[in-house]
Amino acid sequence: MKSPKIPALLAATFLIVIAMQAVPALATPVTYSYVNWTAATMSNGSTSGSATGTITAGSQTINVSYTGDVPGAQTNGSGQNYYLPASTFENSTVANAPTSPDIIQLAEGYPYTDTLTFSSAIVNPIIDIVSLGAPGNTVSYNFNAAPTILGQGTDDWNGCNTCLTVSGNTLSGTEGSGVIQFDGTITSISWTATGGEYWNGITVGEVAAAPTPTPEPGSILLLGTGLMGLALLVRRKIGLSA
Repeated sequence: MKSPKIPALLAATFLIVIAMQAVPALATPVTYSYVNWTAATMSNGSTSGSATGTITAGSQTINVSYTGDVPGAQTNGSGQNYYLPASTFENSTVANAPTSPDIIQLAEGYPYTDTLTFSSAIVNPIIDIVSLGAPGNTVSYNFNAAPTILGQGTDDWNGCNTCLTVSGNTLSGTEGSGVIQFDGTITSISWTATGGEYWNGITVGEVAAAPTPTPEPGSILLLGTGLMGLALLVRRKIGLSA
């Protein structure tokens, strides 16, 4: 006599295979390439400053230009590393903090429009922010697109773990450091500032080229096919012995 449990076993196996295929891969932090700032011209209150650099990601090189507030800059890998502790700029999305001390200093004491421009469109760029605002002195960047805070923490001036906030297109800080991201395919990012201070700084990054991971669904499908085959074999043997 055939076992009545075999159809149920086949159905359960099929459901397991479908469920396994639907499980998404666990998200892992992504490695980013940061701009190498190579030259900068200081602003003087009445005239905007500028900076130029490149981002190299795999075989792609993207030219980056900046205009706006530049009371100071560190270029060509020289100067103090302000991206410390590294954990402030690393999180579940971003695997690596900048290792070069290159940074564009801002003070935002003048009504500049600050603009980053990329020679080729980049996807979901990040900006590392160092020391935006100060205790009792909120400084805001009013962007032309809505940023997302990926992570934040302390900096060389101590700061706090939650000193950056976002409301719409506006990022505000009271001694805030961390990483923000803009979603989409982007060729430029612009902002104006509300409030001013002596010193804050930025740099820019994009996803570094990485090997394409081996697709998991194929392996899961093979496993599911094997399980279904095993179930059919068991059914056949039970049928022959009935």
